[in-house]
Amino acid sequence: DGPRSKGMFFDLMLQLSEAGFSSLACDQRGYSPEASPNEMPEYYYDKLVGDIFSIVNASGLNQDPEGKFHLVAHDQGARVGWHAIGLGEGRRRFLSFSSLSIPHSDVFSDALYGPSADSDQQAAVQYVRMFILPNSTTVYNDAILNTVCKSFSHLDQPSCQRSLWWYNGAIDSGAEALAPLGPYGYVPKFIGIPPDVLANMTQYPLDGVPQTVKVGYVKEFPVLFSCGAGDGSDLCKPKFGDQSGKLIEKFKYLRMDAPCSHNILKCPDAAQVQQLQDAIVANIQSVYE
Repeated sequence: DGPRSKGMFFDLMLQLSEAGFSSLACDQRGYSPEASPNEMPEYYYDKLVGDIFSIVNASGLNQDPEGKFHLVAHDQGARVGWHAIGLGEGRRRFLSFSSLSIPHSDVFSDALYGPSADSDQQAAVQYVRMFILPNSTTVYNDAILNTVCKSFSHLDQPSCQRSLWWYNGAIDSGAEALAPLGPYGYVPKFIGIPPDVLANMTQYPLDGVPQTVKVGYVKEFPVLFSCGAGDGSDLCKPKFGDQSGKLIEKFKYLRMDAPCSHNILKCPDAAQVQQLQDAIVANIQSVYE
């Protein structure tokens, strides 16, 4: 969600401290000036998964003899968390997982590609096809640079481009499906790159790409999934919560009403934000009950 996005967790971290937990938040690679490689393959999701465990291992905070810890993550960070479970180490080391704005990864990918695809979600994420174009921030008169990059306060084109390579990394690693080229939802319309430009420039199949690294059933730890009803990119449809619950043994779902949208920790409704923070703390504390 842009530079300095770790700040979204600060109020939650204070509440966790009051409950007796130590925590840390970071700007991940591509968003941190000192951790922004200049090569797209460095944003492959398998490497981003490795960052999670490297940061925890280096922090000195982890006291668990098996190296286990709780993960709270939003948007792309949550997708990386799901991929960590799919690859195995997350399944072994997570004590709990709170996934903000992103349902179970298999549910989300099935909504993008295949017989269970959701046409609304497919339309909403057509912007991903824009982000993953070669040198995407320069395409169509710098359309992404002038809309997305500036709205997230990126200072220049190279830094914004590095942060968008996360999307290539998600697809190339098999962590997430890519929807077929199709009708546009709100965000892709706002960016404004025409479909024929995408069709001519894309390096990915026009009929989409399946998720190849499935997460499967999660029974090892409790999972909280929360989303905002006003989210225009990762849609907060109740069925995604229901479908996620069928794949998670210890599952909690919190759907936040409008005006809460994508960044639910920064929803303007303070009461709902507090409800979310309480739910995250409860999900963590449930491990010790």
